[in-house]
Amino acid sequence: MAKIELSDFVKYGKLFDLYGGLLSEDRQSVMNLYFNYNMTLVEISKEKNISRQAVLDCITKSCQKLDSFESKLNVNSKKEEIERLLEKLKSEINEENLKSQIDNIISLLGEI
Repeated sequence: MAKIELSDFVKYGKLFDLYGGLLSEDRQSVMNLYFNYNMTLVEISKEKNISRQAVLDCITKSCQKLDSFESKLNVNSKKEEIERLLEKLKSEINEENLKSQIDNIISLLGEI
């Protein structure tokens, strides 16, 4: 992963918010600077006193870990599905549909 595209940046930012605590402290620190403070690889390398390549490796491996956590736990995909269902429910609200939609959301919450 030479460069993270904007869509991937958003994806991994969300995954980092969910699973960041499962990464080592060093990886959390680098990922925090990259995603939350929007620092460049060069800025992070200076801040952490490590090479730019070490920063890139850390981000790449951390993103792979985050993907692994999501593939096993699916918290983000379930969260996005719940948000989608709530938006749909809000736009289609009527009494007969309401109970069915709420049941769908409750079952998704039970899977988390």
